[in-house]
Formats: sequence, structure tokens, C-alpha cells
Amino acid sequence: MRGITKVLAVVDTRKEKQLALSRASSICRMTGATLHILAPNPRADGDSMVRLEALAEPLMAEGQEVYLHETWSGSLTETIIHVRQIERCQLVIKDAQLVTALQKAFSTPEDWSLLRRCRVPVLLVQHDHDWTRGSIVAAINADPRDHYHSVINEAILQYAKDLSEMYNSELHLASAFPTTMLAIQDRGDGKTDKDHYLKHCQEYAREFSLNDQLFHIEPGPTHTMIPRVLDETEAQLLVLGTHARTGISAIAIGNTAEQLIYKVKTDILVLQPKHHMIPLERELAR
Repeated sequence: MRGITKVLAVVDTRKEKQLALSRASSICRMTGATLHILAPNPRADGDSMVRLEALAEPLMAEGQEVYLHETWSGSLTETIIHVRQIERCQLVIKDAQLVTALQKAFSTPEDWSLLRRCRVPVLLVQHDHDWTRGSIVAAINADPRDHYHSVINEAILQYAKDLSEMYNSELHLASAFPTTMLAIQDRGDGKTDKDHYLKHCQEYAREFSLNDQLFHIEPGPTHTMIPRVLDETEAQLLVLGTHARTGISAIAIGNTAEQLIYKVKTDILVLQPKHHMIPLERELAR
């Protein structure tokens, strides 16, 4: 993936299965990136560091460049952001956090907080299936009238394309269009919303060399349409964007990425518009 030279994997040394660490080490092997392993621990001691070193040992033995961090900065999100900034990692990988409806009602889940505040892409890992020769779904908003989403669509498709090539995976593109009556959809040119969305997706197909036979353009809403596409394609990874809303707007509107975390069983790579611009700026600065 473009601009990825350092990856931050967040682990819990008490867990038997380290999904995030396994996924991070795989990506580092593919990209040659340095692996930083973070164990956010408010009660760090000698035993906890021994467990952390034990996780890194087999990776270092196979030649990976690994750095260990065991620290705490007041909360899980603050700790991740602090270490990410200090080490200048370009990708954060962690296990998806399971929360109850009651917890969501009375507090902001840590994963939501991280997605809203992190300045680099976040990969939430939910399984240990191999991505190789599997399916990846890139979910975009293909409304040709929505210029704001064009930037984030570019980020989604670039990362999804890079990953599909790395893992020799089949890349599917998914976009939900409004579920309004056909008479309302007609804008005077005899075409429906689906027609306009399809045309826009075909433009992306030319730009990113996508297979238009793997398009899924269906009536929304997105948070119900995407899980259906994931099931149909048996995808291992979903790549999508978020507005990263905070405050009242987040409570009132919600973020599709946040809703999907608890509805799907795939790994989820979440991007913001700036995640497309920052790597481009690096490329232009060379």
C-alpha cells in the first residue's frame, strides 16, 4: 500500500489468539513495513513485558523488524493515538471490540472513538482467515452529484486495489443508491439513480482498472445492503470510508462505518478523506 512504512499493531497480551498481530505481520511481510507492537497496559510489570516479548520473538526470528511498546496514556484510544504519533505509523491494526447495546447507549465505544480521531487508516480485525485469493469489497458512495465523497472514494479504491493485488484477491465494488420511486429518480434524461450510479462506477473502473462484472449497485440503505453483498461474495475484507463525525452530529446521524462494525464478520479497513491526500502529498514531495 502506498506510503505504508510503519504499522502499529495493538495487542492484549492476555489473549490466546492475537488476530491483529497476525494480520499486521502479514501486511508487513508483503510491504516490507516496520512492525510496532503496542500493549496498552495501565498496570505494566515484568511479567506483562515477558508476554509481549514472547509475541514478538517468532516474528523477529523470521527477520521482521519489530519494536515493542508497553505504555498507558489515560485511555485505550489516547494510548494508541500517542504511540501512533510518536512513531509516525501510517496504519493502525487492532482487534474489533465487541460491545453490548447497553454499552453503546451510555458511552462511546473505544473503536468508534479511535475511528473518529485517528489520523491514519484503521484496520479492525474480526477473523483469522487468509486474505489470499479471496474477495475484497470496496464500499463507496457513487452519487455523481456528491463531490465531497469523490475524495474518499479515491482513497477507498486505491487502498482496496493495492490490497487486492498484494493478496491476489478479487475486488468487488459496492454502492447503494436511494430507495425512491422511479418517477422521482428520473432527472429529465430518462435515467434512474441506478443508471447514474452505474455510470459513475464505470468511470472509476477505467481509472482503477476494475472489473465491472464485479459491481454491486443496489438500493440502500448502505448499512443493510453491504452485509448482504459481503455474504454473497464471501469477502474477507471490507474497505469503506467514514465522515468521522463527532459530537451532536454523530449522535443524530451516525456513521455508516460504526454501524457496520457490529453487523459484519469481515475485517474492516476504515478510511477518511485525508487518508488519500496525505500519501499523495508524500509522493509529490519526492
